[in-house]
Amino acid sequence: MDNKKDYQDCASCQSDREFAKCKPKHPNPQNILLECGEGTGSRTFTSSDDASFQIAHVTIDATCLTRPKVLIKFSSLVRSEIIGTGIVRLQYELFRVCGSSDPLSLGIWMFETNVNFTESLEESFGFVFCDASNFTDYCDYFVAVTPIEITGENTATVSHGQIAVLAQNLCGSLKNESKNLKNIILACGQGNAIAFLGTSIPPPVSIANISMDTTCLSKANVLIEYSSSIQIGTASQTVLQFELFRICGDKTPLSLGIWTFERTGSNVQRMTTFNFIYCDSNVPSSCCEYFVNVSLIQQSIAFLDEGVIIDNVKMTGIAQSSCGCFSYNEYGTLDKKNDSIVFNQKPKESLLECGSGTGMRTFTSLSEPTFQLAQVTIDTTNLCKPKVNIEFSSIITIDGGILFQTINQLRYELIRICNNREPISIGVWSIDIIDNFNDNQVINKLTNTFDFSYCDCITCPGCCDYIVTVTPIVIQQVTITVSDGRIAALAQEM
Repeated sequence: MDNKKDYQDCASCQSDREFAKCKPKHPNPQNILLECGEGTGSRTFTSSDDASFQIAHVTIDATCLTRPKVLIKFSSLVRSEIIGTGIVRLQYELFRVCGSSDPLSLGIWMFETNVNFTESLEESFGFVFCDASNFTDYCDYFVAVTPIEITGENTATVSHGQIAVLAQNLCGSLKNESKNLKNIILACGQGNAIAFLGTSIPPPVSIANISMDTTCLSKANVLIEYSSSIQIGTASQTVLQFELFRICGDKTPLSLGIWTFERTGSNVQRMTTFNFIYCDSNVPSSCCEYFVNVSLIQQSIAFLDEGVIIDNVKMTGIAQSSCGCFSYNEYGTLDKKNDSIVFNQKPKESLLECGSGTGMRTFTSLSEPTFQLAQVTIDTTNLCKPKVNIEFSSIITIDGGILFQTINQLRYELIRICNNREPISIGVWSIDIIDNFNDNQVINKLTNTFDFSYCDCITCPGCCDYIVTVTPIVIQQVTITVSDGRIAALAQEM
């Protein structure tokens, strides 16, 4: 490949001098494999004596990879039922098992609700994890949930476990991996902000959609990622249903699943995230559209101009053939043995990069400086007009009594810096907890994940840093700790 020629073919890009500043980490983009896992149902915990529950698992064949780096994406729902007062504390743990070896723990994520009032809350819980290890075997990744503390008559239900893996060689190029190459497609979707105000219950509303052209794929696996922010007013009861559909060609829409967000019994105003992933297998070779409809099932409000606002809606799709890999020869040789299909053009080149977190920070006042929680660098020099999908997750803990007329707010910001130019803010997310209605409620401690995905279409290739920062906007009577920042980037040429 003539890297400089491909670079110059991209319109309105930097000069040759700027091109020379950024040397690619690999001579060519690498082979990426997508594997879809599956969930194992739901489990309700009533005490800390209950056994652990394996909520999701996925298997990856690493025999054709050399020193692979692996990106794990996990999502689930967790419902906590607090009666009067009490604690629900759960531990999510990611394990890896390769061959006949014992399970190896890779990370722990905590969920906790500790309040002094009756509340039912169903929300999302998910994370990303980058695993880089020198293994060349069949490996299983699974997530287990363990109840650490459940007091009184309180319960916790975990469900909708979904897990997927993206893997890439750390060395070697596409040409060296010809017998294992699979075409992969990255698509960025569209989202809409939705407001449900007042007491009326409207019909379902389309909130996000994405088009996936799988005509060049055989029995495709398609990973759909949905993320959004939810702002809840002082409503004492809110129930939302998010339903994912797929429609291919002129066929009727097919429902793939329903995810529920519910908050009942609390008058605390909140802004949080609600995210999920879904792995769709054996997708037809066709032009398919995935879309999410949201329905307001139930809502009671204190004031007519309040309700629920859903914004920061993002949707991403990643697709790959699920059958054997095709021959790289001329980008179109049919591999009959592996039941692969003929490609009429060279597969789009892709890159996967794992970033790193920078520790933890506890905020006690708004005067504290901004904290950089995670960072990833990706070199798209070899890609023409690249699009980059950013995966981010973290843990946030709010500790202390949230009382009447208190406001607590953090701002997460995604920043892009390319070729040592000025930083550009490309996304802002907020975490809000405001009690301005009822002084009889006390939130002692809350711990959950904060995660999002963001698809960035940049015109010109280069060396780009993606950074997530956290800034305290208002801190009153509590401490807020952010930790376990994890970030990854998947890039592909348009």
